Amino acid sequence: MIKCAIIDDEQSAINVLTNYIKRVSDLELVGTSTDPLKGLELIRSAKPDVVFLDIQMDEVTGIELINMLDQEIQVVFCTAFSEFAVESYDLDAVDYLMKPIPFDRFMKAIRKIRKLLSAGPEKNGNEEIADDYIFVKAESKGKVLRVNFADIDFIEAKNNYIAFHCGKRIIMVYSTMKEIENSLSSSNFKRIHKSFIIPISKISLIQSNFLMLKNREDQIPIGKTYKSELLNLVNHRLLSDRGHP
Repeated sequence: MIKCAIIDDEQSAINVLTNYIKRVSDLELVGTSTDPLKGLELIRSAKPDVVFLDIQMDEVTGIELINMLDQEIQVVFCTAFSEFAVESYDLDAVDYLMKPIPFDRFMKAIRKIRKLLSAGPEKNGNEEIADDYIFVKAESKGKVLRVNFADIDFIEAKNNYIAFHCGKRIIMVYSTMKEIENSLSSSNFKRIHKSFIIPISKISLIQSNFLMLKNREDQIPIGKTYKSELLNLVNHRLLSDRGHP
């Protein structure tokens, strides 16, 4: 798990990032603070892997806070002011997020963090980046379900909901296709239509503008926008027809 902390003097900004972190299965929120000095104590005690840090805070700025740290830590600066970008990169920040922060931009920062942590000289024995399942908030309020990637036959957009088709089971989630795409860390999944994401490994047939999946009778449409990229992937494993001697 990647341990995260948030320090921002606006609770609303903390709430946004807290919600994002809860959506991603390999992230763990270890603490938040609207007070930068208490946030400094939080970092020293909780020892997070990454801190999402506001720059413009009254008592101590985010940049001043980083200079007070006596430990190496990954930092993602979050601010509404673009003029601090150069200074933040001088401090080796992982990323610089402009408020309001969209979820897909947040996920881009997370991917950078994953690469940095996995490439580090030492790996925490308790750290495990999950890449074979996802946690989703089910249509029923208060339910959070684990969905194993291996169980997913396909994912379908239905109005304001996303349907995970897992055998005879359908899990309805209030989300968008873009958010689901960003949350799927497995390279096996491919969006092939504005309303469909499928696991490449389960394709059993491609014909014209639709495909079929193993153990399913559904005909999944292939969108024009996505067809060439899908065929490029398939062609890498396509045996060429050289004819018979």
